[in-house]
Amino acid sequence: MKKIIFSLIAGVALMTSCSQEKEYVIYGTVSNPDLEGAQVFLVPLENATKETIDSVSIHNQVFEFRGTEEKMAEIRIERFKRLGNENLLVVTEPGETFVTIGQISSGRGTPQNDSLQVWKNLTKDYYQKAASLNRQDRKDDAAALRESYAARSRQMASNVGEESTLGIFLNSRFPENN
Repeated sequence: MKKIIFSLIAGVALMTSCSQEKEYVIYGTVSNPDLEGAQVFLVPLENATKETIDSVSIHNQVFEFRGTEEKMAEIRIERFKRLGNENLLVVTEPGETFVTIGQISSGRGTPQNDSLQVWKNLTKDYYQKAASLNRQDRKDDAAALRESYAARSRQMASNVGEESTLGIFLNSRFPENN
């Protein structure tokens, strides 16, 4: 009888630990105290419907999302309080992700979200340089910069794994020229 009870307890503990390993938790903070009580949305990039959008309220400048489905999503503040707050792309991968929503939003904590933040910084740098080149009417240099940016993005997809959520996202944005 003791073996049966021990087996049941071990089975429940194993099932609990397995389900926790697959859970994502996004711990968020907002830099603006005026957002108290505002809604924050976790919106899937694909197939967003009322049923697939998650929302929580900000309390004491923090919010939290939990779930188990891995996907690319965007965190955004409710429509009428969004001004001045940058939306943030995240991967809802297993583990803990820490995000800050503000004028410049950021995320970190899981492998794909760490890589996504690097890509976000790369993208911001690319757009600033491309805008400068275009203002100077240096179209050839802007085109070369674009190809370099696309190649780095494809390399990042390869580094994180072509079949990972982030890899698929990046490759869909920058398909190889055939």
